[in-house]
Parts: sequence; C-alpha cells; structure tokens
Amino acid sequence: MLKPPRVRAGALVGVIAPASPVRREFVDRGIAELSRLGFRTQVGAHLYARGRYTAGGWQERRDDLLALWKDTEVEAVFCARGGYGSMELLASLAPEIFREQPKVFLGASDVTAVHGFLGARAGVVAFHGPMVAQRIARGSYDAEGLLRLIQTPEPAGVLSAPDTLEILHRGSAEGTLLGGCLSIVVSLVGTPFLPPLEDAVLFLEDTLVKPYQIDRMLMQLKLAGCLDSVRGLVFGQMANCEQHPDQGYTLQEMLRDWTEHLGVPVLFGFPSGHTETDAVTLPLGIRARIDSEGLHLLEGAVA
Repeated sequence: MLKPPRVRAGALVGVIAPASPVRREFVDRGIAELSRLGFRTQVGAHLYARGRYTAGGWQERRDDLLALWKDTEVEAVFCARGGYGSMELLASLAPEIFREQPKVFLGASDVTAVHGFLGARAGVVAFHGPMVAQRIARGSYDAEGLLRLIQTPEPAGVLSAPDTLEILHRGSAEGTLLGGCLSIVVSLVGTPFLPPLEDAVLFLEDTLVKPYQIDRMLMQLKLAGCLDSVRGLVFGQMANCEQHPDQGYTLQEMLRDWTEHLGVPVLFGFPSGHTETDAVTLPLGIRARIDSEGLHLLEGAVA
C-alpha cells in the first residue's frame, strides 16, 4: 500500500461531493473550520451541482475528483458528505492516476466505495473520517487526531475512544486495517473494488439499519468467504441501529453471539463514521492491532 505524502501546514485542500448534494451554508462552515486548522481550500467545479439525488451527474463528480487529484498544488482531497452515488464513479477511474500521485483522501459513509477502489485497485492508503459539510462543519470530530494522522509519518499508537468501547470477544490480533460503512462494504462484494480481507482487522460501522439487516449483511460477507480469515473485528457505535426501543436485546448481544464462531477478538463502539460522539479518523490500509486496550496503529499513514 502506497502512503500519501504528509499534508503540510497551510496546504491547499480540495473539497468534492462524490455522492449526494451539499448545501452551501454547511460547506461554508466546514471551510471555515478547515481555515481554523490552517488549511486553504479549493472546491470542485461542480460541488454544488444537483441531480435527482446526487451532486450532479456521475461525470461531473468524477471530473471534480480527477481535477483536484491531478492538481499538483492540492495536497489532499476531502469529501463534503456521503449519501449515495460514489459507486457510480468507480468503473471510470484509472488506478495509475492515483498511484502516480497519491494524496490524502478523507471521507466516510458512501465514500467507503472510493476507499475500496483506492485499496483494491490503486493500492493507496485512504482515510475514513469526518466530512467537510457534516462533522467538520459542526466541530464534532477529533481534530487533533486527524491532524496527527495526515501530518506526521510516525505511528499514532492506540487511538482515543470513549469509555463505552466494549470487548465482545477478548484476544489480540494484528492485520491490515480495512473496512468502513457496512452497507457499502457489502455492496462491493462481487466487484473488483473490495480489497482482499485476508488477515484484516476489519472495521464495520453503519447507522439507521435494524439488527436483522446487520445480521443479513454479515451473513452475506460470511457466505462470500470474506470473513474466513479476518484477524479481528471492530464495530462502530452503530448509531440508531435498533428494531425497537423495547426489543428485549442489545445490538452488542446480537453481535457477540453472531461473531462467536469466528474465534477472533471483537470490539464494539469505536467512534468513526456515523457516531454519537466526536468522530475519530481511521487510516485504511496500514498495519493495526486489536486487543483489550483498543485499536493500535502500528505504522504511520503518510510518508
């Protein structure tokens, strides 16, 4: 996996909307926050385009991604939001463009599809984290952790997590940190855009899906052989993932029972992606360890 160059203080950061439409006032708030962090910004030419339920046509969204990626002055590309639409871009992207000039690429939710492309086709480390018109705009993210990951090549060590991080199955394991939004990871099964999950520490998170739907998606991963040799599982906070407030069981109990047969360490409640607390950034494609203390990054994510 290629590591992108570190993002320097005062760097120019590109902002794109590869999926659903964005509202200008939310983007403006996010850009103000990036300015507070010391970054300059350049938005994609079609950032505010609107289709039926996407930020313009797929060609416009693809062109914004490629234009900012090829711009030698742009050191990182941050996504404004997720929603739906990122998968439409994948078949038209040439891996060599991203390998020849790797950059920090930040996003979550539907952007997991582009992370999959970067991992499976381009072999470039990607960053699962807060987005410009959402958590960055609201200030609901771990800014210090984000800056450390994209600006310093040293390993970050154990990542901060709330005291609510739960151990579903004890143990210790090392592997390549991969994953993202569960719904999108499952959507990539059977395509060339799902990175191989052998020997992975697999991070999975989602929101507003019911326990039986999570069961079904995990079963699809199992039947496709994707869980046969994972080293460990880390679940996100899984915000609002319940059948009913009085359903009589917790999601943690369901996931503990479901994953028991895998025989690997399993954590629940890591705050990345759709979270109930400040969102933490995860670099996808680097070596990591899972144990009773949490999630440890064993190498830096940038060069």
